[in-house]
Amino acid sequence: MAGNAMGRQNRELYGLQMLRAIAALAVVVRHTLDMSEGSEAGRFGPYWVATSGGAGVDLFFVISGFIMVYVSFPFGRLPDSPKDFIIKRATRIFPLYWICSAAIFAVSAVGFLHNKHIDSYTLLNSVLLLPGDKLVFVAWTLSYEIYFYVIFSICLALGRMGPTSIAAILLMIVGIAFGGRIQDPTFANFVSSPLILEFCFGIVLALLFCAGGKWKVPQALSVIGFAAIIAASIFTMQHDAAPDATRVIMWGIPATLIVAAFLNVERPRSKLGRAAVLLGDASYALYLTHIFVMVAYGWLIKSTFVGGVSQVPFVLAVICICIIVGVLTHLLLEKPILDFIRKAIKRQRNRRPVEVGSLPR
Repeated sequence: MAGNAMGRQNRELYGLQMLRAIAALAVVVRHTLDMSEGSEAGRFGPYWVATSGGAGVDLFFVISGFIMVYVSFPFGRLPDSPKDFIIKRATRIFPLYWICSAAIFAVSAVGFLHNKHIDSYTLLNSVLLLPGDKLVFVAWTLSYEIYFYVIFSICLALGRMGPTSIAAILLMIVGIAFGGRIQDPTFANFVSSPLILEFCFGIVLALLFCAGGKWKVPQALSVIGFAAIIAASIFTMQHDAAPDATRVIMWGIPATLIVAAFLNVERPRSKLGRAAVLLGDASYALYLTHIFVMVAYGWLIKSTFVGGVSQVPFVLAVICICIIVGVLTHLLLEKPILDFIRKAIKRQRNRRPVEVGSLPR
């Protein structure tokens, strides 16, 4: 078992980084195509192409469930404490998100985003990533991430992978079953949403992956998963009318198959593969910053000649610009901020006084 665990911990999950890139790009394509619908030429491409892009979120949720288990129990070291886990996740999520939220607030303050209603509840939800309206409209997914992190951090007090994972799954299922009884309808709908099951799918994958032995899920299974998402987008998920439970079945289960298959992906040797890994590293920055490109694209459609011509070249250009902005934001802003925060935390820990009882004897 120890040998298997060692082998597991030595595996770099390049496939998941590449899959993060695919998930982020899917969301970008979705929003770009939706924005193009405001032009005189109308939507570029069939509706199911944009609809299927929404499944990028489901991929993110399954990946998150897997990663939290995988990285919280490193071989040869103690698992993260609940406090350390929350600090790591908060420093990963909030800095860039707060910067983007402040930028959206500034954009609204100078006269753009006339339809954006900002009140004290929106500001509070935005700062704390609570359920409800937020400055950054795509941040609804981050509220689910934070909810999952809080539950998982509590369960980390159990100290072992199996009990922690099972307890987290049970707590989330209990929330789904009884969350509807919460008096506040926003919180009730949030806690009881079946979308939370997608984190559970990722946790189960992690338990199977870490159990030892060679991971034998064929990569071809990802083709079936992608095909299932496209088929669901054509026949079931049209116009986003499907409830969350249907989404979990039609997108969440195929997303789980895709994640399982991508765990076998080896280190990419081609330039395209390495670019995909880089884009995976920048996927969070891409996810957050593409909304600013969408704002600019929407303004061009409404206020310039762009709205009166074919959107084909503009859609392609906008997607490329989103990628460039996301990667640059990751390299020039997100990564330096994270490095600074992590070094500051490390220095703070090194300065802590050593308790007498912890001195070596």
